[in-house]
Amino acid sequence: MGKRELNKVRKREAIVEIATQAFLENGYAATSMSAIADTMGGSKATLWAHFSSKEDLFAAVVDGLVDRFSETVTETLVSQTFSLPAMRRACVRFLEALLLPSSVQFFRLVVAAGEGFPEVGEMFHSRGPAKIRRCMREFMETRLCVEDAHRLTALIVAALNGYRADILMRPDKPTRVERERFVDDLISAISWPDVGVSSAPDTL
Repeated sequence: MGKRELNKVRKREAIVEIATQAFLENGYAATSMSAIADTMGGSKATLWAHFSSKEDLFAAVVDGLVDRFSETVTETLVSQTFSLPAMRRACVRFLEALLLPSSVQFFRLVVAAGEGFPEVGEMFHSRGPAKIRRCMREFMETRLCVEDAHRLTALIVAALNGYRADILMRPDKPTRVERERFVDDLISAISWPDVGVSSAPDTL
């Protein structure tokens, strides 16, 4: 990559970083391209040269946050054969990633913006949750049939997201040990197809 191309990539990354903070702090509706241009200290023409619209810039922000979110989750799933211990590790990491401050902020941003800007929710789902679900399904399909993989993925993702919502509303937050116990209970409660491995908590 030449110097000019490298500078362009770095500029784009800097813009996305500034935009990420702006969206998280102010919300989607209250964040404008003009405000972002003012914060970055450059001309609006520079910003528009990299991103053609606020929606385009928001998509880049979503991709960046999703990449950070999914990195620790998907590494336990990609190129591996399904097993309950690996499934447990992925669920624990998924839950911890859901509870990161940036994840909580972004979740609230999407929920708040979703009613007035339905495209925000659609964009987030296609670039975020759908990506994680697909990775989890593909992991399960290494040992389960497609139907079972889809059904169990939907159940696990819904349970972990629901538990995250419950945690956020609690005045007293569960400890890491309690969160991991929830994952163990979830995996034990599921009627797994015959995959040749016990789902009892003490075997995970």
